Amino acid sequence: MYRGGHVGLNALLYAPFLPLASHYWSPEGAVLGAGLALGLANLPDVDESVSRLRHRGPTHTLWFAVLVGLLAGAGTALVLPATPGALPFGFVVGTASVLAHLAGDIVTPMGISPLAPLSEVHVTLDWFESKNPRINRRLFLIGSTTLLASLAVTVAFAASLEVPT
Repeated sequence: MYRGGHVGLNALLYAPFLPLASHYWSPEGAVLGAGLALGLANLPDVDESVSRLRHRGPTHTLWFAVLVGLLAGAGTALVLPATPGALPFGFVVGTASVLAHLAGDIVTPMGISPLAPLSEVHVTLDWFESKNPRINRRLFLIGSTTLLASLAVTVAFAASLEVPT
């Protein structure tokens, strides 16, 4: 999957959680989570610009997802220190963002080896080529639209709960 497809997939997967995070945690945290999910959508592909790393190698593993989650959790706790649950929320969003990227790559013929180096089992569903522009564009459009709609619902719901003074 290409960049736009990964961003769209992460947006689509985070959209249902935005209103929940806003309601049960905080509106700021929910928006931060959306930014984190979108910002991390293509992080595993950093291996394309590092000559020592094989594409879809170490950055396309479950271990990398957990590492990113730990860093995202620590970063979220630093950005929102007074917000209870910032660290676990950041951990979940960071880990899930990388896992969503891996899921997007599993549907392509190249696939991934998510447990490397412990296991070289290769996983691919071989549904469509990474470079399929139609799939990437549609996924970006559907994910972006869904996330924006989720944000609109969240804002409307929060406004309906406000007590007039």
